[in-house]
Amino acid sequence: MVIRGTTRVSCPACGEPAEVELVQSINTRTHPTDKLRLLAGELNVLTCDACDKRTQLASDVLFHDPDADYYCHVVPGGEAAMRQAEAVFSSIGATGTQRLVPSLNALVEKVKILDAGLSDWAIEMTKVLLLASISELDRVLLFAAVDRDKRVLRWVLFDEDGRAPEPVSSSLDPYDKLAARAEDVAERRVDRAWALEAIKAMIASTN
Repeated sequence: MVIRGTTRVSCPACGEPAEVELVQSINTRTHPTDKLRLLAGELNVLTCDACDKRTQLASDVLFHDPDADYYCHVVPGGEAAMRQAEAVFSSIGATGTQRLVPSLNALVEKVKILDAGLSDWAIEMTKVLLLASISELDRVLLFAAVDRDKRVLRWVLFDEDGRAPEPVSSSLDPYDKLAARAEDVAERRVDRAWALEAIKAMIASTN
């Protein structure tokens, strides 16, 4: 089932009210254009007619790719909302890969990883290792693409203020070594905090 409707919001820049379409569930099989709009940054966006400012609306969104047996739930609202969403996942008995993320931008990255045929948990661990190698663990690094012919991962690295995106690349080999270590991870929140703990556990197990 696809959930969509309209909501009335005010532009955060000028205060002008507007009606905006709000999509709260995406099924890639029945409504593939919603996925395309998500990846293009056009989903759940207010474009103000008065001042032209574009604002991404914060809302729960459930992404479902039935062919990949994959669910990802966007849950803004902090830790309490995340815990509630995790309890819902547990109660409905859904199968397949299940993930929780805090924003549409985080969902976009998860979908890019899924489409590339990569494991998000190994990507998150690769991110941490890559950032640690340049002593910039607090910077934002987002997956962009994989080039298997050239054996590289492509990323977008932001500056210390989370701005000035810069394309960077790294070898695919560290990812492959991590991905070969285990099956898919059942943890629903696979992010940097999870990856840091996973790497600590990996190092401890080799000592």
